[in-house]
Amino acid sequence: MLREMIVTDVTRMGAPRVCVAGFFSDDGTPVRPVTPYKSPKEMTEEFLWKNDVLIVHPFAEVRLEFSAPVSDPPHTEDWEIDAGASPELVRILSPKERWQFLRAHLDPSVQAIFGAPVQDNRYVCKGEGERSLGTILAGEVYKASYRHQEYDDGEVKWDYRIWFIDESGADFRLAITDLTFRKGCDHLRDRKGWEPDQIGEWLTRFLSSDKRDVYLRIGLARGWEKYPGRCYLQVTGVYSFPDYLGGKTLYDFV
Repeated sequence: MLREMIVTDVTRMGAPRVCVAGFFSDDGTPVRPVTPYKSPKEMTEEFLWKNDVLIVHPFAEVRLEFSAPVSDPPHTEDWEIDAGASPELVRILSPKERWQFLRAHLDPSVQAIFGAPVQDNRYVCKGEGERSLGTILAGEVYKASYRHQEYDDGEVKWDYRIWFIDESGADFRLAITDLTFRKGCDHLRDRKGWEPDQIGEWLTRFLSSDKRDVYLRIGLARGWEKYPGRCYLQVTGVYSFPDYLGGKTLYDFV
Protein backbone atom coordinates (compact mmCIF):
# COMPACT_ATOMS: atom_id res chain seq x y z
CA MET A 1 0.00 0.00 0.00
CA LEU A 2 1.21 3.52 -0.77
CA ARG A 3 1.60 5.64 2.36
CA GLU A 4 3.32 8.90 3.16
CA MET A 5 5.82 9.35 5.97
CA ILE A 6 7.73 12.32 7.34
CA VAL A 7 11.40 11.40 7.58
CA THR A 8 13.21 12.32 10.79
CA ASP A 9 16.20 9.96 10.69
CA VAL A 10 18.64 8.93 7.97
CA THR A 11 21.50 7.09 9.64
CA ARG A 12 24.72 5.38 8.68
CA MET A 13 25.03 1.65 9.10
CA GLY A 14 27.91 -0.27 7.56
CA ALA A 15 28.70 1.75 4.41
CA PRO A 16 26.97 2.09 2.03
CA ARG A 17 23.94 0.86 4.02
CA VAL A 18 21.57 3.35 5.65
CA CYS A 19 18.56 3.24 7.94
CA VAL A 20 15.55 5.52 7.52
CA ALA A 21 12.88 6.31 10.12
CA GLY A 22 10.11 8.79 10.82
CA PHE A 23 6.35 8.94 11.28
CA PHE A 24 3.39 8.01 9.11
CA SER A 25 1.77 11.23 7.93
CA ASP A 26 -1.82 10.06 8.37
CA ASP A 27 -1.79 8.87 11.98
CA GLY A 28 1.62 9.87 13.44
CA THR A 29 2.73 6.29 14.11
CA PRO A 30 6.52 5.85 14.26
CA VAL A 31 7.85 3.86 11.31
CA ARG A 32 11.15 2.44 10.10
CA PRO A 33 11.00 1.19 6.48
CA VAL A 34 13.04 -1.99 6.01
CA THR A 35 13.70 -4.29 3.09
CA PRO A 36 12.02 -7.72 3.35
CA TYR A 37 13.69 -10.40 5.44
CA LYS A 38 16.18 -12.42 3.37
CA SER A 39 15.86 -9.95 0.50
CA PRO A 40 19.10 -9.65 -1.49
CA LYS A 41 18.46 -5.92 -1.86
CA GLU A 42 19.61 -3.81 1.10
CA MET A 43 18.75 -0.20 1.81
CA THR A 44 21.78 1.82 0.70
CA GLU A 45 22.46 5.47 -0.05
CA GLU A 46 21.24 4.80 -3.58
CA PHE A 47 17.72 4.43 -2.12
CA LEU A 48 17.76 8.08 -1.01
CA TRP A 49 17.99 9.39 -4.57
CA LYS A 50 15.86 9.36 -7.71
CA ASN A 51 17.27 10.58 -11.03
CA ASP A 52 20.07 12.48 -9.26
CA VAL A 53 17.57 14.23 -6.98
CA LEU A 54 17.80 13.72 -3.22
CA ILE A 55 14.35 12.47 -2.19
CA VAL A 56 14.73 10.86 1.24
CA HIS A 57 16.26 13.17 3.84
CA PRO A 58 15.24 14.56 7.24
CA PHE A 59 12.01 16.57 7.18
CA ALA A 60 11.03 15.43 3.71
CA GLU A 61 7.57 13.90 3.38
CA VAL A 62 7.90 10.92 1.05
CA ARG A 63 5.59 8.29 -0.42
CA LEU A 64 6.65 4.63 -0.23
CA GLU A 65 5.11 1.27 -1.06
CA PHE A 66 4.68 -0.43 2.33
CA SER A 67 3.71 -4.09 2.58
CA ALA A 68 3.54 -5.39 6.15
CA PRO A 69 4.61 -4.50 9.71
CA VAL A 70 7.25 -6.62 11.45
CA SER A 71 8.13 -6.46 15.12
CA ASP A 72 11.17 -7.59 17.08
CA PRO A 73 11.03 -5.79 20.45
CA PRO A 74 12.29 -3.26 21.17
CA HIS A 75 12.34 -2.62 17.40
CA THR A 76 8.57 -2.42 16.97
CA GLU A 77 8.47 0.32 14.30
CA ASP A 78 9.66 -1.76 11.32
CA TRP A 79 7.55 -1.96 8.16
CA GLU A 80 8.65 -3.92 5.12
CA ILE A 81 8.63 -1.99 1.85
CA ASP A 82 8.84 -2.83 -1.81
CA ALA A 83 12.58 -2.34 -2.27
CA GLY A 84 12.16 -2.05 -6.01
CA ALA A 85 9.77 0.92 -5.86
CA SER A 86 11.40 4.34 -5.88
CA PRO A 87 10.38 6.83 -3.18
CA GLU A 88 8.38 9.87 -4.26
CA LEU A 89 8.83 13.32 -2.75
CA VAL A 90 5.60 14.90 -1.49
CA ARG A 91 6.98 18.05 0.13
CA ILE A 92 9.68 19.42 2.41
CA LEU A 93 8.77 20.84 5.81
CA SER A 94 9.66 24.48 6.48
CA PRO A 95 11.99 25.33 9.42
CA LYS A 96 8.97 26.36 11.51
CA GLU A 97 7.14 23.13 10.67
CA ARG A 98 10.25 21.12 11.62
CA TRP A 99 10.38 22.73 15.06
CA GLN A 100 6.64 22.19 15.55
CA PHE A 101 6.89 18.57 14.41
CA LEU A 102 9.69 17.72 16.83
CA ARG A 103 7.83 19.45 19.67
CA ALA A 104 4.72 17.42 18.87
CA HIS A 105 6.66 14.14 19.19
CA LEU A 106 8.76 15.05 22.22
CA ASP A 107 9.56 12.58 25.00
CA PRO A 108 10.30 13.93 28.52
CA SER A 109 13.55 11.98 28.87
CA VAL A 110 15.66 9.27 27.27
CA GLN A 111 14.45 6.73 29.82
CA ALA A 112 10.81 7.50 28.97
CA ILE A 113 11.25 6.55 25.30
CA PHE A 114 11.60 2.80 25.37
CA GLY A 115 9.25 1.35 27.97
CA ALA A 116 12.14 -0.68 29.39
CA PRO A 117 15.09 0.12 31.67
CA VAL A 118 18.13 1.76 30.08
CA GLN A 119 21.02 -0.23 31.50
CA ASP A 120 24.05 1.83 32.59
CA ASN A 121 22.66 4.70 30.46
CA ARG A 122 23.93 2.74 27.45
CA TYR A 123 21.61 -0.03 26.25
CA VAL A 124 18.22 -1.73 26.42
CA CYS A 125 18.02 -5.52 26.57
CA LYS A 126 16.79 -7.28 23.45
CA GLY A 127 13.21 -8.48 23.78
CA GLU A 128 12.30 -5.71 26.23
CA GLY A 129 10.50 -2.45 25.63
CA GLU A 130 7.76 -1.01 23.46
CA ARG A 131 9.74 1.01 20.93
CA SER A 132 13.22 1.88 19.78
CA LEU A 133 12.93 5.49 18.63
CA GLY A 134 12.17 8.79 20.32
CA THR A 135 12.84 12.52 20.48
CA ILE A 136 14.24 14.54 23.38
CA LEU A 137 15.14 18.17 23.95
CA ALA A 138 18.67 18.29 25.32
CA GLY A 139 18.83 19.98 28.70
CA GLU A 140 22.50 20.67 28.07
CA VAL A 141 25.05 19.70 25.42
CA TYR A 142 28.50 19.92 26.92
CA LYS A 143 30.69 18.24 24.32
CA ALA A 144 30.72 17.05 20.72
CA SER A 145 33.70 15.17 19.32
CA TYR A 146 35.02 13.99 15.98
CA ARG A 147 38.11 11.83 16.07
CA HIS A 148 39.78 8.60 15.03
CA GLN A 149 38.86 5.72 17.32
CA GLU A 150 40.39 2.25 17.53
CA TYR A 151 37.76 -0.42 18.13
CA ASP A 152 37.97 -3.84 19.77
CA ASP A 153 38.72 -5.56 16.46
CA GLY A 154 41.70 -3.27 15.91
CA GLU A 155 40.02 -1.32 13.12
CA VAL A 156 40.39 2.46 13.25
CA LYS A 157 37.36 4.49 12.19
CA TRP A 158 36.07 8.01 12.48
CA ASP A 159 34.05 8.41 15.67
CA TYR A 160 31.21 10.94 16.00
CA ARG A 161 29.96 11.45 19.55
CA ILE A 162 27.97 13.77 21.81
CA TRP A 163 27.83 14.28 25.57
CA PHE A 164 24.54 15.68 26.87
CA ILE A 165 22.15 15.85 29.80
CA ASP A 166 18.46 15.28 29.15
CA GLU A 167 15.69 17.24 30.86
CA SER A 168 15.46 14.67 33.66
CA GLY A 169 19.11 15.33 34.55
CA ALA A 170 20.42 11.99 33.23
CA ASP A 171 23.86 12.09 31.63
CA PHE A 172 24.67 10.37 28.31
CA ARG A 173 27.69 9.93 26.02
CA LEU A 174 26.43 8.48 22.75
CA ALA A 175 27.66 7.76 19.24
CA ILE A 176 26.04 9.81 16.46
CA THR A 177 24.85 7.82 13.45
CA ASP A 178 23.03 10.77 11.81
CA LEU A 179 24.29 10.56 8.21
CA THR A 180 24.03 14.30 7.53
CA PHE A 181 25.95 15.12 10.72
CA ARG A 182 28.66 12.64 9.77
CA LYS A 183 28.97 13.85 6.19
CA GLY A 184 29.04 17.44 7.40
CA CYS A 185 32.01 16.67 9.65
CA ASP A 186 33.77 14.83 6.84
CA HIS A 187 33.08 17.75 4.48
CA LEU A 188 34.72 20.24 6.86
CA ARG A 189 37.76 17.97 7.10
CA ASP A 190 38.13 16.96 3.45
CA ARG A 191 36.86 20.04 1.61
CA LYS A 192 37.50 22.88 4.04
CA GLY A 193 40.74 21.66 5.60
CA TRP A 194 39.56 21.79 9.21
CA GLU A 195 41.32 19.65 11.79
CA PRO A 196 39.12 17.07 13.59
CA ASP A 197 39.65 18.78 16.98
CA GLN A 198 38.66 22.10 15.42
CA ILE A 199 35.43 20.55 14.14
CA GLY A 200 34.60 19.10 17.55
CA GLU A 201 35.31 22.40 19.28
CA TRP A 202 33.15 24.35 16.84
CA LEU A 203 30.25 21.90 17.23
CA THR A 204 30.58 22.03 21.01
CA ARG A 205 30.43 25.83 21.03
CA PHE A 206 27.45 25.93 18.69
CA LEU A 207 25.36 23.17 20.26
CA SER A 208 26.09 24.14 23.87
CA SER A 209 24.88 27.72 23.45
CA ASP A 210 21.89 28.59 25.64
CA LYS A 211 20.54 30.57 22.69
CA ARG A 212 19.78 27.37 20.77
CA ASP A 213 17.34 24.51 21.20
CA VAL A 214 18.93 21.14 20.41
CA TYR A 215 16.62 18.23 19.66
CA LEU A 216 18.10 14.74 19.54
CA ARG A 217 16.54 11.70 17.96
CA ILE A 218 17.51 8.66 20.06
CA GLY A 219 17.38 5.16 18.63
CA LEU A 220 18.47 1.65 19.50
CA ALA A 221 20.98 -0.32 17.46
CA ARG A 222 20.48 -4.05 16.87
CA GLY A 223 22.37 -6.60 18.92
CA TRP A 224 25.74 -7.56 17.46
CA GLU A 225 28.16 -10.45 17.68
CA LYS A 226 29.87 -9.39 20.90
CA TYR A 227 26.66 -8.38 22.70
CA PRO A 228 23.72 -9.99 20.88
CA GLY A 229 21.37 -9.27 23.79
CA ARG A 230 22.13 -5.56 23.99
CA CYS A 231 20.56 -2.80 21.91
CA TYR A 232 22.83 0.19 22.38
CA LEU A 233 21.57 3.77 22.39
CA GLN A 234 22.68 6.03 19.55
CA VAL A 235 21.83 9.53 18.35
CA THR A 236 20.05 9.12 15.02
CA GLY A 237 19.32 12.80 14.42
CA VAL A 238 20.83 16.11 15.58
CA TYR A 239 18.62 19.16 14.99
CA SER A 240 19.25 22.64 16.32
CA PHE A 241 17.26 25.86 16.05
CA PRO A 242 18.96 27.92 14.62
CA ASP A 243 20.29 25.14 12.38
CA TYR A 244 23.96 24.23 12.87
CA LEU A 245 23.98 23.11 9.21
CA GLY A 246 22.71 26.44 7.94
CA GLY A 247 19.95 24.68 5.99
CA LYS A 248 22.28 22.26 4.20
CA THR A 249 21.25 18.66 3.42
CA LEU A 250 23.05 15.51 2.33
CA TYR A 251 22.95 16.93 -1.22
CA ASP A 252 25.44 19.62 -0.18
CA PHE A 253 27.99 17.09 1.11
CA VAL A 254 28.30 14.69 -1.84
